[in-house]
Amino acid sequence: MPELSSPLPPEDRLVLLPKNPGTFFVFWRFSESRADLFRLASFSPEIELRLSCADDRTPASSHRAQWQAGRAYLPVPERGGNCSAALYALRNGAWERLLDSNQAAAPAAAGAAGDRAYASLEFHKKALS
Repeated sequence: MPELSSPLPPEDRLVLLPKNPGTFFVFWRFSESRADLFRLASFSPEIELRLSCADDRTPASSHRAQWQAGRAYLPVPERGGNCSAALYALRNGAWERLLDSNQAAAPAAAGAAGDRAYASLEFHKKALS
């Protein structure tokens, strides 16, 4: 992925947002100093995002991506509820926790694939009229 043209923020950031009933959207931005650590190979170029249930920190899922990707989609755990994400990077053979996200509530439990279908509010208004 090409480098982003906007200036990097002064602080690292990891944000978790509900996208639809079955998916969370996660995005991250590293400060210039943290990005330099990745560029200088202090960290492996691959990061790992770990989603957990916020109430008891039960692991729900994980996803690996390149550090420059800046975003990922994670499935909502079957039990739904409030979740949070953590971003890890590999340094000297060990995963190091770099960032924690906000908590976000899943709109509904993931359920079956048919239950995860997403339609806009406009679609539902037209369907009911």
